[in-house]
Amino acid sequence: MIIGELSCGTSCEKRYYLQKNLYDFLGKKYKKFYFINTHNIFNKKKLKINYNFYKKKNIIHFNPKSVSELNEFLNKNDIFLINNVSFQFKHIFFHYLVSKNNIFQISFSNIFQFSNYKIENWAYVDFIRKLKFLFTKKISLVVYRVLVILRLINQINILCIAKKNVFNRYRTNLGKNTLFLKKYKDIRSVSVKLPSYHDQKKISKKYITFIDSGILHLDIIKRGYIINNKMMNNYFSFLKNYLTKLNKIFNKEIIICLHPTSNYSLYKKKLNGFKVYKYKTEEYVINSFLVLFHDSTSIFSAIILKKKIISLKSNIMGPYLNARRFFYVKNFNFLEHDIEKKIQIKKKLTSNRLDKKINYYYKVIKKLYYTEENSLSINRIIDFEIQKFINR
Repeated sequence: MIIGELSCGTSCEKRYYLQKNLYDFLGKKYKKFYFINTHNIFNKKKLKINYNFYKKKNIIHFNPKSVSELNEFLNKNDIFLINNVSFQFKHIFFHYLVSKNNIFQISFSNIFQFSNYKIENWAYVDFIRKLKFLFTKKISLVVYRVLVILRLINQINILCIAKKNVFNRYRTNLGKNTLFLKKYKDIRSVSVKLPSYHDQKKISKKYITFIDSGILHLDIIKRGYIINNKMMNNYFSFLKNYLTKLNKIFNKEIIICLHPTSNYSLYKKKLNGFKVYKYKTEEYVINSFLVLFHDSTSIFSAIILKKKIISLKSNIMGPYLNARRFFYVKNFNFLEHDIEKKIQIKKKLTSNRLDKKINYYYKVIKKLYYTEENSLSINRIIDFEIQKFINR
């Protein structure tokens, strides 16, 4: 039997670190876990993978070069499949192949997602991108559902959702008789992902950690906002001055944790004097006194761990990213600092203000998401379903 996840991404590292705890758990317990990545089928630029790193984790990469190779793999193996692939036109064929081979599928959503539909897809894009959104997300979903009705594509067996309002909406609609069949046979609530720390005594407050969003992130460029070299240099200058000031005030080492798409060499050069890392965000958040960010789902680890948090504003990053940043501020009442302005930071006063906000953050999490108090983790749900699959 094969336990694996179907994906279409360009970065194996990014995929792995999004759910590191889950993949490590499955690799350790079941001795093998497969990443089945379809990227090489339709792309000339092939995936780069550090196979030695994943070998230690019992993670195997299967990267088929053709549709026939993927189909043969799906056909000859007994597979328990995690399928979080979208329903866009470019991915529908992969859903068809999985269904053709009658493979058990489980999907999960909102394990830690915090976004606004209007901000993401409508408010900050031009007319052409609005049309593209309608075509790739709305019309493709209708086509997918028609294919389900025609029994060319199977419904995904189980969907796990952490966000309460999303779960309730899906659950309510699941029992209704509608023209279009639903995409899922069963809907389960799942607790939000917890940080991977094992010993409470080892959690420290040694660092001030900045979680990067990517000054040159493709999501910003896609929305028609171009950050030129002058703007980029100004951003790094403002950020460096702000971080240097915090370092002097709180006497804590500054750590820069990069977004997976950010250029390490660029950040290392522009923010020289600070330690810069990729794929170590959770490790440093766990051991932080204070966490800084613009817009990142990684901030949820800081919330769960009850860390002090400051939202950093910079107009250079553009209207889209600032709208996403403000969405966090509005919901969690984070303290804001504008790095482009000269602000007075008084150590005791700032620390006290941040401490007072911590309990409020966690109340918001409990209001919006299922936690381990009222739902199982994705690890336990998938493990339970695998055992049922084995013993069927």
